Amino acid sequence: MTAGSRFTAREASVSGPPRPAGVLRMVHPGLDGELRLAYETLELPADDDQRLLVYLPADEGTAARLAALSAAGERLRAV
Repeated sequence: MTAGSRFTAREASVSGPPRPAGVLRMVHPGLDGELRLAYETLELPADDDQRLLVYLPADEGTAARLAALSAAGERLRAV
């Protein structure tokens, strides 16, 4: 089976299923600098394919930026 170049490029751009643990990097428009959040996916014991995603600051800079965001009145929320 062969595929065209557009299909091959699209397939290569898809990262695949999420990894169970790692560091997510993002930029918040109201903060100066990058946020680095360590995450871990925990499989729940029930047989219904539910997962719990836990995010924590991966470094002191991120912890300080999140604290500043919280102090500025921005509400952090669980989703």
